[in-house]
Amino acid sequence: MNKILLLIFCSILGCESSKHEKRPLIEKPKLIIKLDNTQLLVSEVMRDLDEPWEITWGQDEHLWFTEKKGNIMRMNPITGVVKTVLHIKEVYSEGLTPGLLGMVLHPDFKNSPHLYLHYTYIDSTDTSLLDFRGNTNIYRSTVMRYEYSFQKDTLINPESILPNIPGYRAHNGSRLTISSDNKLLFALGDSMDFKNAQSTSTLPGKVLRINLDGSIPEDNPIPESYLYSMGHRNPQGLVEANGRIYASEHGPDNDDEINLIRPMSNYGWPFVEGFCDTDKEKVFCDSIRVTEPIYTWTPTIAPAGLDYYNHTDIPEWKNHLMLTTLKGCALWLLELNEAGDKIVNKKIYLQKQFGRLRDLCVSSNGDIYLITSNSDWHIPRYKWMYDNVPEDGNDRILKISVLKDYEEEKYAHLTVFTEDKIPTKMHVQSSPEKILYLNYCASCHMKRGEGIPNFVPPLTNSKTVANKKKFIETVLFGMSGEIEVQEVKYNDVMPGFADRLTNEEIKTLINFIRQVTGHKDSITISDVDKIRKSRSF
Repeated sequence: MNKILLLIFCSILGCESSKHEKRPLIEKPKLIIKLDNTQLLVSEVMRDLDEPWEITWGQDEHLWFTEKKGNIMRMNPITGVVKTVLHIKEVYSEGLTPGLLGMVLHPDFKNSPHLYLHYTYIDSTDTSLLDFRGNTNIYRSTVMRYEYSFQKDTLINPESILPNIPGYRAHNGSRLTISSDNKLLFALGDSMDFKNAQSTSTLPGKVLRINLDGSIPEDNPIPESYLYSMGHRNPQGLVEANGRIYASEHGPDNDDEINLIRPMSNYGWPFVEGFCDTDKEKVFCDSIRVTEPIYTWTPTIAPAGLDYYNHTDIPEWKNHLMLTTLKGCALWLLELNEAGDKIVNKKIYLQKQFGRLRDLCVSSNGDIYLITSNSDWHIPRYKWMYDNVPEDGNDRILKISVLKDYEEEKYAHLTVFTEDKIPTKMHVQSSPEKILYLNYCASCHMKRGEGIPNFVPPLTNSKTVANKKKFIETVLFGMSGEIEVQEVKYNDVMPGFADRLTNEEIKTLINFIRQVTGHKDSITISDVDKIRKSRSF
């Protein structure tokens, strides 16, 4: 009788489940990655997200993720049920990268169900400062702590543990992680003011170290200061691995970085980009001890989320940093040496398969989850930079997991990919002068020099471009402060290119810009050389 019941049960539910674990129905297999001895299945588990930023795995065996416009989401990875556990109305998310950004859960979440997050907002109460338009609306950000109610499935008891952080519409960072000694580490960008990065009296441009109640740790490098490291431009990845802290950081037009974060170290920005390898950088590095990155990229790939893989499920990826990239549209695996202070090998996967990859996390059983970033501001503004970006169902959560032997036949129809040996080129190649413009100017001034409204001035009808001497000075040495173009005021910082471009390249770049903006007279190499030599740097 029991055998008959068992046969009936098997005919209905399938006895295979007693031998082999079945995948959740929410997973939509997309492709296979073949490693040396392991095959990985890449599946889609959710789509139609609205500008996601952070994804992390909780001790409650759920996925947690944020959307820039103020949503905190909790997902059951087996059933696919998603709950918005909180929407924060005061989040300011207009512009480039403000919004609800970094998030981390307490490592002992079951007993201490606290969640920490960082977001930007508009402070209209502070009349002591004005923005560049004379308004009292000041960009700020805050680090908040919430408590998760398992009974109500929502976040309660909000508390700002680090309020009134200077913010902006870009370069807010940010990532949060909790170290093995239970300190909150917070990677914060320079808020588009490079002077912040070298000032010990301001928070932006730093990695901060905070007690979980918001107080300052007694063993911080500077007494009564949150500062842990400085000289950062815009870090968007942060992870602890084997007692060491690593951060990924966006460079300007060169030298994206992976940094090993050490207490009271200075990483050089804005005076050093990448290594101390130019004459000007060497002067600064001789006067101030600068900690150089352990890896850099030029051309830039826009490194974002950073995690560490040390699970037995994928032995080929053990002891690797895992990095998602935006411009590079890929997942990078960066192998560490035994000491953890050098990257000894790199591997590239998923290049151009799912578009921009924003963040990732590792589950308790060794699965990897990623979120894409195809619905934010970057792709519509820089369409010429991208191809093969999915246009439907953006944005998504992807899952990478080991393909079991008994699953191979079922998924034999999927395309199999291996490691990409070289990074994809960032720009479509064209004339030398246009390549210079695309590599050094288009990321801010746009492909046709139209600028970004209320943020970056256009190059057409610009008095600076019209004035040859002023334009050469600006391209060589940069500029800051308020300017007016086409009756619109701008107040931003432009870097100089004296250290990165030769006189010939400066001449070529300036003549190209002036030609396409309607100026027929050109400059010479001697014009550039004369102005370069007139200023000591």
